[in-house]
Amino acid sequence: MLRKLAVFGCALGLATAAAAAAAEPGPVVSGESARKGVDVTVYNHDLALVRETRAMDMPEGEFRIEFRDVPARINPVTLLVTAGNDGRFELLEQNYEFDLMSRERILEKYVGQDIAWIQEDGSRIQGTLLGMNGGPVFRVGGEVVFDVPGRMALPALPANLRDRPTLAWLARSARRGAAELEASYVTQGMSWQADYVLQLDEAGKRADLQAWVSVDNRSGGSFANARLLLVAGDVNQVRPEPAMLMSMERVMKSGAADGFVQESLYDYHLYTLQRPTTLLDNQIKQIALFDASGLKVERHYRLSGQTHFFRGLGRLDDKPDVEVSYSWENTAKNALGKPLPAGVVRVYGRSSAGGRQLLGEDRIGHTPVDETVELRVGNAFDIKAERVRTDSRKLADDLYRHSFAITLRNHKNEAVAVEVIEPVGGFWEINASSLPPRKIDASTLAFTVPVAANGQTVLTYTVDVRY
Repeated sequence: MLRKLAVFGCALGLATAAAAAAAEPGPVVSGESARKGVDVTVYNHDLALVRETRAMDMPEGEFRIEFRDVPARINPVTLLVTAGNDGRFELLEQNYEFDLMSRERILEKYVGQDIAWIQEDGSRIQGTLLGMNGGPVFRVGGEVVFDVPGRMALPALPANLRDRPTLAWLARSARRGAAELEASYVTQGMSWQADYVLQLDEAGKRADLQAWVSVDNRSGGSFANARLLLVAGDVNQVRPEPAMLMSMERVMKSGAADGFVQESLYDYHLYTLQRPTTLLDNQIKQIALFDASGLKVERHYRLSGQTHFFRGLGRLDDKPDVEVSYSWENTAKNALGKPLPAGVVRVYGRSSAGGRQLLGEDRIGHTPVDETVELRVGNAFDIKAERVRTDSRKLADDLYRHSFAITLRNHKNEAVAVEVIEPVGGFWEINASSLPPRKIDASTLAFTVPVAANGQTVLTYTVDVRY
């Protein structure tokens, strides 16, 4: 009799537990389909702030939420969640679950358990998974094997594995009803840069500038119909945790109706796209930023010396390349006057047949209005240089005299001017020179050397240096 009562009590207990488990409500699931709006603010270097609003039916009391479809590289400690201004919603606990489902992770959960392999005739081979270090190891029929024929079959999926990254929350609501839940968080894996195309005219004195932004999304998440904002500037980040975004204040605006609107953001610049766009994971998206026509540009030829040559070390002669660069003033008077985010500028010219040809490219930093942009595009083919140290002598214990001859040969059908930059050391003074010298700074000397078409100019100078 006692045994019957014990069995009955055990069965009753199991039934009660099962009924309680069945009565316990499941979590509220919120996925991408519940999004009503999403703002993505992308920074230049591996950082983005996401602010999204989702509609949900909120129960009363304590309940669990699965906030799905977040980026795999989210920083969960930066999360800020609100649901209206009535104080009815409170977030009590948060877990970021990123133990994602894969063949390897599923098998790791089955170490020490029995599994089966289905054969072509429908029969099964039974075995035990012994370990997964470096690959699966099985025990089948008293033997240790590494491969078993057939299709592996598992009785069920292991618990606590996710098909996608998920934020699991424990929350409390004062009352039941529909609500809009707003979540803001920082994620890594997103960045952007500007890309520019500078198209020169045939004379190389005027140019058109096209600016694009390239947004690189490797965050592990996608954002459909997002409001895209770009911050230009170097934002400090505390590693390993990204810094939180400061609040925004609008000071100045400019831009096209459906393109980017630019405004000041404290010590940075903010660009807001005036239409929604979709940012897919593992995608680089390019969007037009602005166009400018008729910029006045200047072409420069520059010959830069080396300190070791000046100090009398190594060879007495040198045949350096003459660099070619283009510059323009970033001013409204010069048909531009816009903040230029950092990026790569590709310079194109036109051949006699009218085809576009790449002349070179260079990277610029963040450039505000009223600054000068200069691009080094390559080395001149038709301008050759030769530098010779013609004399070096010691005048005193700490005083030396060096003489140089720099020959510039121009094989072009037009005259050019080459800026010669010479590094100097110590305390120096020009003793003699064939062209007027310029002192750039305490250790740099410069000359502007005109060279006629298909001609040659020899620059000579002597400098006294006290070390």
